[in-house]
Amino acid sequence: MALSPDKAPMVYASLTKRAKNPLLIVGKYVLEVELGGKKLIDYAIEIAKKRDIPVVATAHTLKGFLERNFPAISMGLVDIVNRLQDPKFTVDPKRPPPHDLVLFLGITYQFASQGLSTLKHFAPHLKTVTLCKWYHPNADWSFPNMKDDEWKTKLEEFIKALG
Repeated sequence: MALSPDKAPMVYASLTKRAKNPLLIVGKYVLEVELGGKKLIDYAIEIAKKRDIPVVATAHTLKGFLERNFPAISMGLVDIVNRLQDPKFTVDPKRPPPHDLVLFLGITYQFASQGLSTLKHFAPHLKTVTLCKWYHPNADWSFPNMKDDEWKTKLEEFIKALG
């Protein structure tokens, strides 16, 4: 569901705060995209730190997290999507399964779309939120299409609203 961009950061923050076992999945664009001189990976780390959210680094993104001394789990997108279908799975053994909210950031649109479609149909125990600048119809919650400057503003509002 797309929301008015004005309300989306607050709604996403509220969903994230209420989640018992959220998860952040990041893709290659976290290393490639800069918004106002700040890399997308730094936004991902801020989000994860605010609510103690485990991060799954797909593709080759683990290196960026290791360089920043931030713990992340390396796993392919297809693998994590397959595992998330199991309500007994969790990436963090300190938290009881299942993951109830999955945030996506920086994943190639086509791959994210397929993963979101799979979760939509085969993982009814969780909700999905995309923090990308493109609208994802298979996500439960998604930003509408937007330009980079607006996306930067919305990500910053989301991080601020997380507390």
